Parts: sequence; C-alpha cells; structure tokens
Amino acid sequence: MRLGFLGAVLLAGAVVPSAAHAQAAPVAAAAPDPARLAAARELIDVLMPPESRARMIEGMIAPMLGNLQQGMAQSPMFSSAMAKNPQMQAQFAAFMNQQQTRTLTLMGDGMPGMFDAMARAYARRFDVAQCRDIKAFFATPSGRLYMQQSLTIMADPDVAAWQRSMMESSMRHMQADVAEFAKHVATPEQKKK
Repeated sequence: MRLGFLGAVLLAGAVVPSAAHAQAAPVAAAAPDPARLAAARELIDVLMPPESRARMIEGMIAPMLGNLQQGMAQSPMFSSAMAKNPQMQAQFAAFMNQQQTRTLTLMGDGMPGMFDAMARAYARRFDVAQCRDIKAFFATPSGRLYMQQSLTIMADPDVAAWQRSMMESSMRHMQADVAEFAKHVATPEQKKK
C-alpha cells in the first residue's frame, strides 16, 4: 500500500500535464467526515511514521533516479554522445545529483501538504472501522515486515531492470519523435538544406 502511495506521488510529479488538463478547473472535493479524517491521519502515521518519512522518500527516489540514469546511459544516441564527449559523463553525473537533491528538497518541502492530502483521500475512501482494520494489520508481524520490506522494492533487481527497460524504450521513441517534430517545425529555409 505504501509503495503504491509513494509511487503515485512520485510519478505524478514526473508527468507533465496535457494542455487540456492544465486548463481544466480543479474539481472541488467534499470535506471528509472529521471522525474519518482523524482515523485516516492515524493510519497515515502508521503507514509512514513521521520520524522516518524523509528516509523513506529518499529510499524510493534514489533507486528510481539511478535506474533512470542507467536507462538513459543504455540509449544508443546517449551512449554515443557520451563516447564523443568524455566530459559529458561527469556533467551528466553532476546533473543527476542535482536532480536528486532538488527532488528530495521538493518532496521534503511538500510532505506536510502531501500527507494532509493523503489523509483526506483515505478518509473519503475508508470509514473509521476500515482505517482501524488496516492500521491493525500493520501492527501484526506480517504488516511490520511488509512495511520494512516495501522500502527496498524499488531497488529490487527485477524492478530496476523493468525501469531501465522502460527508460530505454522511451528514449528510443523520443529520438524518433524529436526528429519528426523537428521536421515539422523547421522553417522553409531549413527544410531546403
């Protein structure tokens, strides 16, 4: 549950909204029942204890960015550019470090709002009894083990390989898409060349 929760948050930040979504008015959500909201906040505190949230976020972001970096490095166009310009490797490593720092800072600054939003979302979806049932599960040995192990899922070799595969595929399509786009936006003088 926590992995899905964080994954959705991280992916949401990585996806650029379409023009239609960017112009759409936000949908007003009904305020959750106060008792459900209190139960949901308790549940969120069990799922992601406040004292370990920053460490948990970092444990998710670092492997994801590492897999992104490896996936890009496997792209023929990118690896060719790196081979032609040895300085690019150091520059790319510095860029990725900067992105990780920025992402961690952004997530750290946004965590209070994120957890408030998540508590409200849980309160709309689960009643007080359901929140308590879920919370009780995470108090069991299996629930505690799940919580500990879920932090390492993004670093699992199968997950990492899948992420690299997706990045490689994305880069392959991106190269062709950028070339096609460049053809369409070229000025008449550039098209004659």
